[in-house]
Amino acid sequence: MWRLYLLKFLATASAQIPSLGWCPDFQAMANFNMDRFLGTWYEAERYFTVSELGTRCVTTHYTATPEGRILITNEITNSITGFKRLMEGHLQMVGREGEGRVLVKYSSLPLPYDFEYSILDTDYDTYAVMWACSGIGPVHTQNTWLLSRERLPSMSVMQNAYAVLDKFKISRTFFQKTNQADCQFYQHRLPQMN
Repeated sequence: MWRLYLLKFLATASAQIPSLGWCPDFQAMANFNMDRFLGTWYEAERYFTVSELGTRCVTTHYTATPEGRILITNEITNSITGFKRLMEGHLQMVGREGEGRVLVKYSSLPLPYDFEYSILDTDYDTYAVMWACSGIGPVHTQNTWLLSRERLPSMSVMQNAYAVLDKFKISRTFFQKTNQADCQFYQHRLPQMN
């Protein structure tokens, strides 16, 4: 049994910032509107993660199908090889009604992978702040992403995102800027909505 806990901890710690203590009790955004959140988001900054080491041009597309499913596609370019990989899956809202908590189920990876995170705040038009935390006993790992609707956001947009970090007392120490220069993105086709 302890081996299972150790494996889970190592898997999450390798992808996020490990810390002592329990996960903070951050409340996801209330009255979250997924329809307004749909579309393309560019990763502006993120906590260091091993899975994104050596990557650039990170973009996420949220689309709704006519059946009401929310699809997610992450585009990630390797900084050294220039190869682009896509991570595809679907998203479902979790938690209380209207709360910005989501569960993403990635289906395009060799092993299915589920990932839960919270949208702490967004204005839907310029920035979004996403956060995740998982813990085992008194040790937890956190990850935070600052997203923008623009590939190269203005300083005022970033100041709005930083204000959310300050509100939740999320340290900026581990943030890395995501290189979005000279990116070539796939033409992402949104499904026809009837």
